[in-house]
Order: sequence, then C-alpha cells, then structure tokens
Amino acid sequence: MATTGKFKDIYQEVTDAVIEQMEKGNLVWRCGWNRSGFPSNVTTGINYRGWNVFWLNFHTMIKGYGTPQYLTFKQALDLGGNIRKGEKGVKIVYWATIQLEQREDKQELNEDDDPSIRKRMVPKVYTVFNIAQTEGITFNKTGPTSSQVIDKIKACEELVSNMPEPPEINRRGQYPVYYPIQDEVAIQDIIFFESAEEYYSALFHELAHSTGHSRRLNRKEITESTGYGSDPYSREELTAELTSAYLCAITGIGQQTIANSAAYLKGWLKALKNDKTLLITAAGQAQKAADYIRALQPAKSSAA
Repeated sequence: MATTGKFKDIYQEVTDAVIEQMEKGNLVWRCGWNRSGFPSNVTTGINYRGWNVFWLNFHTMIKGYGTPQYLTFKQALDLGGNIRKGEKGVKIVYWATIQLEQREDKQELNEDDDPSIRKRMVPKVYTVFNIAQTEGITFNKTGPTSSQVIDKIKACEELVSNMPEPPEINRRGQYPVYYPIQDEVAIQDIIFFESAEEYYSALFHELAHSTGHSRRLNRKEITESTGYGSDPYSREELTAELTSAYLCAITGIGQQTIANSAAYLKGWLKALKNDKTLLITAAGQAQKAADYIRALQPAKSSAA
C-alpha cells in the first residue's frame, strides 16, 4: 500500500521529536503516566491506541496539562466552544477500513471476491487538542485515581497468571531473558530487584517477546531473528519496551523499568534514524502483544 505524503510527514514528525528526547537521555514512553488514565477522546470516551497512547501521554506531560483528554477542532465547535487562539494541536494516526470498488488489477469487485480483497486499512491523520486548550466548554473533570501498593502488585500477578497459552516462566534465572526455542522466560526472583515495580516491568518485557512465538502472534522479529545487533532485534526490543510500558500503565505500577545501557540507547537511535516508521510500527505490534497478554486477542495471527 502506498503511503501518503501527509502520513509520511507524521512519521517524520514523531521520529524527530523522539530522537531529540532520546539524545537528551529521555525516553518518551518512560514518562510517568497521567493518573487520570489513558489518553482518550473526551467526546467519544474511547481510549486512543497504538503510538497515539504514548504520543498523547508525552504531549500531556511536557505541556503540563492536567488530564490526557483530547478532541478535534470540529468536536470543540460541536460542544459549543472553541480552541483558544494561538494553540497548536498534535497529529495522531487513525487506521480506517475502506471498501474498495475495484481490484488492484483494475477489475471490478464482485460478490465472489475474497472479503480481504474488498477491504483495505488506510491511515488517516487527525489533529487533536487537549481539553486545556479549549474555551467555552465545561468538562467533567476526571480526578486522579489511587490504589494501595498491594492492589497494584495483585493486578500484575493477575495479568501474568491470566495470559493465554503462556510460556514457561523460570524464576531462578540469572537475568531477564526469553528463549524462543524453549519458549521459556527466565527471570531472577523478585527479591533480587530493587522494587516490585522493576521486577514486573522486566517480566512484562520478556512476556512481550514471548507473544512473538509462532504459536501466538507469529511475529517475524522473533521467528526470523538473526540475533543481537540486527535490525529485527532492535525492532523487537523496542516492541517489548513499549509493551511493558502499556502493561505498567494498565496495572498502575508506573514505569520503573531497568535502565538501558548507553549502547542500547545508541542502537535504538541508529535504528530510528534509519527507519522513520519504526516507532509507530513497533507501537502497533506492542498494542497487539499487550492485548494478547491481557487475553484480548486471538491466540494466533499473521506476522505483524
């Protein structure tokens, strides 16, 4: 599928912004999640997905907004208000399904054609604004949520134990790692981590790798990986990091993942500069991985 110029622009915009932060030693997806919840559209109540989750959360944090709730310019007008003069929105990506009227070979479609031929996913770019950028609209404020530490850790355990068709988890490992051939996650006992949050963050990361196994999501970065240092390896590591970030946010433990080494960060920077689609693609894979671990996705799909 051809990528439109408008969509290429947002790839570049997102990548440039993230590279700038990474060169300063910051990771966009590691910023603290807003306690009001996931970024969502205030008029529909629907949570954003894929890279939009990280992007809008990051936007909320750096701008100091109180809540990650967004809407379009038109939605603000429909609510009887407006976007304040001088405010700048942030671009997000939405994948829509369109009905095709003809095949790629220019033949007209008919009822006998495969349904997958008659439909196609296409990217659409929207500009959204935080509700703090509006005027003339009264919103129902969502107050911060809180829970006891024991509840948060319980949420982590429940998420891990409810994963469908999980890999074997060996908690006597020397360091966190996933072995695709054995389909096994090895990790140290929780007592060897500085905090329970770091333990679960690391475990989520390795479970994310396991979703790429051929009997789960069949992700080529796992099934066809040539090992450390390769481009597929870098893409897979980024996918696992983003998945861990999703799951940390979902379980409410914050993102206190084990720090990346300078070489690790440098490797990602090189990969990002060589492939401006990497972030958004990896985020889409991470969404599928998180959905799988949370038992929200079928047991197996085609390679992402």
